[in-house]
Amino acid sequence: MKATHRLRHDDAGMVGKIIVIWLVMVAVLGVIALDAASVVFATFRASDTAATAATAGAATFRTRKDVSEACDAARRAIVAEDPDAQIPKSFCKVDTQTGRVTITVKKQARTIIAGRLSFTEDLTKVVAKETAGPSTL
Repeated sequence: MKATHRLRHDDAGMVGKIIVIWLVMVAVLGVIALDAASVVFATFRASDTAATAATAGAATFRTRKDVSEACDAARRAIVAEDPDAQIPKSFCKVDTQTGRVTITVKKQARTIIAGRLSFTEDLTKVVAKETAGPSTL
């Protein structure tokens, strides 16, 4: 009788430990999912900002034929679209032959854990590069 009672008592403690382990695993997976979603969202946002700026730069270059004005228009479009986006020094490249404008934009994803760990910090730094040509209309 004593052996049966002791066996049931040991199992009761094990169930509580399994529940705690499962809850910790769910919490860790939840944080990983939130961080991944933040990086994906930052990538889409940076890509959209770069595409908008490239289109603005290409349209300006088509009408004015000035590389400096095209890059200025692209910079204004980036600031208007996403003020948090980082603009590198050589963010704008204009192909004067075709009128195609290539814009590079950097963005830091806001994460819970990934940005704080040295081995995942680079994953939160998003770089988007988009090219747009002159409108055919």
